Amino acid sequence: MDKHLVLQILTICLSTSCVFAADVPPCVEHETVFTYTECDSRNGRWRVQVPKNPDHCEIKNPTAPVRGKNCDFSCIAGQFLDLKTQQCKECPVGTYSLGSGIRFDNWEELPDRFTSSSESIHFSPYGYHSKVHNCSLSKWSPAGHYVVSNDDDCTSSLSYVVELRQAGAVSFSYQYPDDDVIFHFYVQNGQCETVHEQNTDVFLNTTGTGWKQWRATLKKGPNVLYWKTTGILLGDKTKLSPVLIRDIEITGVSYTTECVKCQAGFFASSRGSHWCTPCPPNTHSLPGASICEPCDPETQYAPAANQECLEKPPCMEKDYFATHTACNENKTTMIMYRWAEPKICLDTLEDSVKLPPSGEEKPCSPCNPGFHPTEMGCEPCKSNSYSNGTHHCLQCPASTSPQYGFFYLWWDHLPDLMKTSCISLSQTDCDQDLGWEVVGDQVRTTNVDSGEAYLVLILSIASGFMEPDDFEVYGTITFVFELECEDDCQLYFMKDVKKKETTVVDSWRGNQKKQTYSYNVMKNDTALSFTWAFQKKSASDRAGIFLVNATNVIGSPADSCTPCAAANVQDTRCIPCPVGNYLDDDARTCKACTGNTRLNAGKNGCEECGEGTRAVGDNTRCNNNCHFLSDKVGRHYNFSALSGSMSVMTPPSFTSTGKKYNHMYNISLCGNEGKGRAECIDNVTFAHSGLFSGQSLKKLSGMVCRSTAVNLDSSTGERMSVHSQPIILASRLESVSQEPVLNTTDEIFPKDGATDYNDVVYFMSMDWDGSDDCPDGRQTFVHLRCDPRLTDGNGRLEMPKKCPDGTCDGCDFYYLWRSYEACPICIKEDFIEVVGGCESGKIVTKYIWKSYPRKCRSGVDLPDEKVEKCHDYTFYIQIGIVGGVSLLFIMCAAVCCLWKKSKKLEYKYHRLVLDGKGGASGELPAADSCAISDSESDFEDHSDEVIFQKKKARLFGKKSVTDYESVLLQPVTTGV
Repeated sequence: MDKHLVLQILTICLSTSCVFAADVPPCVEHETVFTYTECDSRNGRWRVQVPKNPDHCEIKNPTAPVRGKNCDFSCIAGQFLDLKTQQCKECPVGTYSLGSGIRFDNWEELPDRFTSSSESIHFSPYGYHSKVHNCSLSKWSPAGHYVVSNDDDCTSSLSYVVELRQAGAVSFSYQYPDDDVIFHFYVQNGQCETVHEQNTDVFLNTTGTGWKQWRATLKKGPNVLYWKTTGILLGDKTKLSPVLIRDIEITGVSYTTECVKCQAGFFASSRGSHWCTPCPPNTHSLPGASICEPCDPETQYAPAANQECLEKPPCMEKDYFATHTACNENKTTMIMYRWAEPKICLDTLEDSVKLPPSGEEKPCSPCNPGFHPTEMGCEPCKSNSYSNGTHHCLQCPASTSPQYGFFYLWWDHLPDLMKTSCISLSQTDCDQDLGWEVVGDQVRTTNVDSGEAYLVLILSIASGFMEPDDFEVYGTITFVFELECEDDCQLYFMKDVKKKETTVVDSWRGNQKKQTYSYNVMKNDTALSFTWAFQKKSASDRAGIFLVNATNVIGSPADSCTPCAAANVQDTRCIPCPVGNYLDDDARTCKACTGNTRLNAGKNGCEECGEGTRAVGDNTRCNNNCHFLSDKVGRHYNFSALSGSMSVMTPPSFTSTGKKYNHMYNISLCGNEGKGRAECIDNVTFAHSGLFSGQSLKKLSGMVCRSTAVNLDSSTGERMSVHSQPIILASRLESVSQEPVLNTTDEIFPKDGATDYNDVVYFMSMDWDGSDDCPDGRQTFVHLRCDPRLTDGNGRLEMPKKCPDGTCDGCDFYYLWRSYEACPICIKEDFIEVVGGCESGKIVTKYIWKSYPRKCRSGVDLPDEKVEKCHDYTFYIQIGIVGGVSLLFIMCAAVCCLWKKSKKLEYKYHRLVLDGKGGASGELPAADSCAISDSESDFEDHSDEVIFQKKKARLFGKKSVTDYESVLLQPVTTGV
C-alpha cells in the first residue's frame, strides 16, 4: 500500500471519528459500507471499506482497497453506482436518481449549502434610497414547492456553492412578474470572479404569472451560483411581486451510490425512474410509494400530490353556482344549479346547504353588444352596422363612425376569443383545467383549493387594432372586476406580445370593491393577448369580472355609431357619404355632386370638370374618353391608340459617389374611367435576393408616375436594371385643351414645321400633396403634337430642353408626346380638287391632300376621281386654223398678184401720160399702131378697157393707184 493511499485512509478515519479501542466489537458485513477516497493527481481514486457507525463497531479484517472508477465517471439518470460491484444498477420502484446530478424541489427549508443575504440599495445619481430601513430580514424564503424572494426594495441574494467533478450545467424554473424588480443570475468561479458568458451572467426577462426555464453551462471545479433581486418602489407602491424559483437541478456533481425515495404524495411505479410522479386528486401516498392509494369517494377527498385523505366538510353556498341553458324557440332559458367542481363537500350532513332545484324559466339574456339575436343564437353584426344586443343590426347612417370592439356583458358562455386555465407552481395544485367559469352576469374563478395555483383568463387579440383617430391610442381594454378575499389574494392584469414579451400592467391585493379599470394600448401588435391571473390564499378567495370591452379591434362588431367630427370625415372608420356625395358640415347631411361635377379633392364640395372631360365614377372623377373636339378650329382628335401607358427615360445623372441613375416616367392619358394605367415599381429587394422574376415589392399606379432606374449585379452575376423610389406625380385629370393652361407657354415646347395646329394639352394633378415645396401640389402637362413622320408605334416622348428631367422646380412637370396618332381626324377641308381638260370627250376631276405627308389621319378618305362628258372642239379648231392659214396664204398671194398688176397698170398709165403731153388737152394721143405689144397681151384675156381714177385720198402722204378716177379707155380700131 503506497503512502498516498495510507493518507487517504487516515483522512477517512478522522472524518468518521475512527477509533481503535479494544472494547469496540468487530463489525459485521451489514454494518460496513464501501466508499471512495478523494481523487488523486491522476484523476483516480480507491474503493475502501469503512463502518457505518465507527462508534459501534470496528472492522478487524477490512477488504483490501480496490482501484475505483475515474473521478469523472457517473451513472445515467435512473441508476446508482453499487460500490460493492462498482457497477451501475437501476433504481427500484418507489425511488429515483438523477445520475450525476442533484435536484432541489422541496423547499420546506433551505437545503444545505444554500445561503441568503440582503442589503439596502442607494442610487446616488438619482437620489433613491431604500424605503426599508433594516434589510437584514429581507431574504429569500422557502415556501414549500419553491423559494421566494423579498417583496420590498432591498437587494436580496440566494447563493449555492458546488464542486463539479466534470463539466455540467444548472437549470431552474422561475416566475418573474414585476417590472419594478431587477432579477440577475450569475456564476462565479473559485477565485470569486464572475464568469462572463452568454448564459452565466444574465438579467432575466419578466414572465408574468407563467413560468420559464433557464439553463447555464458550468465548468469543472468550484462554482458559486447567485440569484439576485433588487426592487424599486416608486410612487405609492409599497409592495413588490417577488421572484419565485423552483426545480433547481445541477449536473456534473458526482456519482450517487443510492436512489432517493419518493416523497409523500408522489410515486414511482417502474424501475429506473429519474423522477417521481405526483399522485392524482383523491389519492394519497407515503414516502417511497410505488402506487397511490385511493380515498373514500363518499366522505374523503385529497388534492393532487397529497400524503393523506381529508374529510369532506359540509357544503356551503359558495360550493354551487347557477348556469343558464341555451335560449329556446320561445326566447326563454332555464336556470340550472350545479356544484362547483371538484366537489369537496358533503351535502348529506345536517348543517349542509342543499342544491336549489333547477328548471326555473326566465327570459333569455340579450346578446352582447355588437351581436344580434338569430334562430341560431347570437351573431356579430357586419361592417358598418351595429346592435346593442337586443335588436337586429341597423345600418350606421352616413357621417357616423361605428364603435367597433368586443363588448362582453352577458356570460352565458365563454366567448370564442377567451380561454381559461389553471397554472400550478408545483405541478400538483391544479386538480382541473378550468380556472374561470361563466355564471350569467359574470365570469369568476373556480373552486380550486390551492394557495399556490394561478387561475388564468386570457383574451386573445390576434388580428391587432385598427388605426386610431388620434394616432396615439390604438384601443382600450376596459373591465369591471371585484375581489372577495379572506387573506392576501392577488389579481394580476398582464399583456403578452407574441407569447414572448409578458408585462404586468397592474395588480391588486386583498378585497377590492366592484370597480372599473381601463388600459390604453399605445402600440399596435399582432398576436396580442391580455391575461387576468388570480392567486388565492384561502379556499374561499374569489375573483369576478362583470364586463370586458376591447375597443377598435380588427374584425370586431360595433355596438353603436357616433357622429364623425368634421375634421375626420375622411377617416376610414367614418361611414362615408354615398359615392359622389359629400358631407355638408353645416347641415350634417350628404349632398350629391350632379351634372358635370366631381368631388373636390381636399375640400368638402363639388367642382366642375375641366374642358374636354366628363364626370364619371358616380361623379368622383373627371375622365376624357380619348377624344377631343376643338371649339376653336372645330377639329376632332381621337387618341384611343395612346390610351395605354407610355414610358420615357431621362438622360443619366450621377450621385455624389459617382453612381449613375436615370428617372423613368410612365404616363397614361385617357380612358379607364379616369383611373391612370401608369405603373411604377420597386424591385430592388428581389434583385438583391436573386429572386427577381418580374415581381415587385412595391407597385404604385396613377396617371403619371416616376421611378429611379439603376443597374445592379444580381446574385447570379448578371447585370440587370432595377427600379426604386416610385412616386405618383398625377392621379387626377383636370382638363384637355388647346389653349395655354396655367404655366404652359409656347416657350416650353416651341412650334415647329411638323404641324399647323396647336398642341392638345392634358393637364393633370395630384389628389393631395403635403409637400411644403409645392403649395399648389404637383401638376403635370402632357402636350400631344401631331407629327406625320412618326407613323410607327405610339411615337415618342420628349422633355423640355431647358429641363431635361421633365421639371425645373420639382412641382410642375412637362412632356411632349409626338405621334401620328396625335393628328386630327381628316375632314374635307384637308384635300383640294384638281379638274383636268376635256379629252376624248371626257373631263377627269382628281382630289389630293393639301400637304404631304398629310397632317391628319383617319376620318374622311380622298374621293374617287370624277369623269364627266364634254364636247371636243379641237378638230374643228384645227380645221379652222388650217383653213384660216390657207385663206391667209391665198389672200397674201392675191395681194401680191394685185400689187404686181397695179405696178404694171401704173407703168402703162405713166407712159400714156407722158405720151399725151404733146397733144390737145384732154385728148389722148393717137395710137401709133393698132397692134398690141407683147407686154400688153396680158390684158387681152381679162378686159378691153383701161380704167383711170381721179385723185381721191392720200395714204400716208403718198399716191397710190387708187388716187385716180377711173377712165374708160375704149380700144382704138384702125383700118388697114
